[in-house]
Amino acid sequence: MFGRLFNTAAVDDFADSIVADVKRALPPGYAPGTKNIAERAEKLNALIAQRTGDFVRSSARIGIYKKARLAARVREGMSAHGYPEPFVKSFSYDLLARLQAASSSKKV
Repeated sequence: MFGRLFNTAAVDDFADSIVADVKRALPPGYAPGTKNIAERAEKLNALIAQRTGDFVRSSARIGIYKKARLAARVREGMSAHGYPEPFVKSFSYDLLARLQAASSSKKV
């Protein structure tokens, strides 16, 4: 009964893939003046939006425990790679907002 509640393999894989995408598109220590930074950030934004939608469609209901685990895993992964703390917090909150929006549109 509670087995699905604590089965977080899909959430962990999703979080790890998001961190890998961020690291690939915007490596830690990137300089704001880097060539094509806006283009790279826009591509990353579109990729994360697509992956979030795909994740929500392919998975069952994502409860509060899994959302918290997702945000924590993304924060830990990005912090481990050396991203600044304000960026990490902002990114994880934005990811949760995207997840919530995709979940809400799934119900409609």
